[in-house]
Amino acid sequence: MSSSQHSAELPNHVGILGGGQLGMLLCLRARQLGIETTVLMDDAESPAAATADNTIIAPMDSLEAVARLINCSDVITFEFEAVNDSVLDAIDAAEARNEVMANPSPAVMRLLKDKGLQKSWLRDEALSTLPFEMLEAGTTLDDLLARPGVAIPFVQKARQGGYDGKGVQIIHNEEEAKNLWPVPSIVEPALIDCVEASVVVVRGTAGDMAAYPAVTMAFEPSLNAVATVISPGEISDTIAAACRELACRAVDALGSAGVFAVELFCTETGEVFINEISPRVHNSGHLTMDGFEHDQFEQHLLAITGRPLAPVTPTAPATVMLNLLYRDDQAPAHTGYVYSAALNDVGSAALHWYGKKDAKPGRKMGHINATGPKTSTALTNAQAALQHVRDGAFSPTPYSKETPSQ
Repeated sequence: MSSSQHSAELPNHVGILGGGQLGMLLCLRARQLGIETTVLMDDAESPAAATADNTIIAPMDSLEAVARLINCSDVITFEFEAVNDSVLDAIDAAEARNEVMANPSPAVMRLLKDKGLQKSWLRDEALSTLPFEMLEAGTTLDDLLARPGVAIPFVQKARQGGYDGKGVQIIHNEEEAKNLWPVPSIVEPALIDCVEASVVVVRGTAGDMAAYPAVTMAFEPSLNAVATVISPGEISDTIAAACRELACRAVDALGSAGVFAVELFCTETGEVFINEISPRVHNSGHLTMDGFEHDQFEQHLLAITGRPLAPVTPTAPATVMLNLLYRDDQAPAHTGYVYSAALNDVGSAALHWYGKKDAKPGRKMGHINATGPKTSTALTNAQAALQHVRDGAFSPTPYSKETPSQ
């Protein structure tokens, strides 16, 4: 247990489960806030190793390693959803003994990591979501199609383990339906003509809340992964307000602290449905790093440690984010270190590189944020910056732990 647990001081040591780019970016912001971090990661070359104050290298389901993380932390938080139940149980028990706090709570993590439980909760809370059916492992297509309301096309989502487009498949026709996954899943209607939006909501330990404007997302079809995020989203003010209201109601109902990304479907007829909720900082919120005075990583740290939330203030009228999904012509993919680089010669743009050692097609290697007086300008700046990345036309400086990133 960290020493500040014994005093009235605010928590000042955050333990993070997960050492990927989200953990890396949380640690960068924590250093600016004067908050110490310890990250549990299963690979010493994970991105967060470059920015964490302390690391514990062990399997993510190691209860001994989790106990060490609890022992040195005031607050535990999570970089990913798929946390082992035994790990959540250990954190829950430590919190009950007042040894540590956990934000979001283990109960919320259990709920949201299982898409079946999450959808059932949304329905029970009267939070707008698409109708769905639960599939047990081995459910046949005939059995599924015999259920009232189920028809092709539909979407199958594995109940656990899906992320970045993995664990989701759209069934367009009977031929594709022959490849129904034999795993516990949910099935819901496929909305062919809709806009996918996201609202990043932050909730403090006292129930105080803030929300960033609704963004809209475009996807790389072959990977079903987010390619472009635009803020403010390309939806009407009325729909944007409906997205924000629904997202805030959902996060408030969860009753836990931290940043939550609420992904939504917006239909042509003006309906808004919650797709899913992620209990963590999120890819759809990365543009807050350059498009707002206080980003989602800072807000998450403020929220989970009981500090006042920061105002949501944009730095420009429009911001666009491009995900850098690995391609062979992206020159920096082999640099293997974490950095940010301003690309001012192509407009107001910045590159954020995650320092992943292994590159493979489709993997998220970094992202570009660009701002502008309107969306079209921001998008032009982002695309010009992307070409610079592919050309290797910049000189990045590796992040140094000795000098916190500004």
